[in-house]
Amino acid sequence: MTSARHLDELLSTLRTEMSALDIGDDDARRRLDALIRDIETRIEEPGGADTASGLAGQLRASILKFEVAHPRLAGVMNDVLEKLSAMGI
Repeated sequence: MTSARHLDELLSTLRTEMSALDIGDDDARRRLDALIRDIETRIEEPGGADTASGLAGQLRASILKFEVAHPRLAGVMNDVLEKLSAMGI
């Protein structure tokens, strides 16, 4: 399985987990949705290192925020972060 295909599957899983969980915060849900769209855009249109580091920072912050209350969501987010890193994004 290619890295991009695996990442697409992880993003799909992330969206599913996000929909299934009661995050209880519409603003957090919107930020996560925007983050997923940013990741998808970054994959389709690779940019500079600043964009990649900003995206990784946003993902890390989201992982920390959801780690305790939603460990499955945080786990999938961590997998996405690792895959992006492996792809050099």
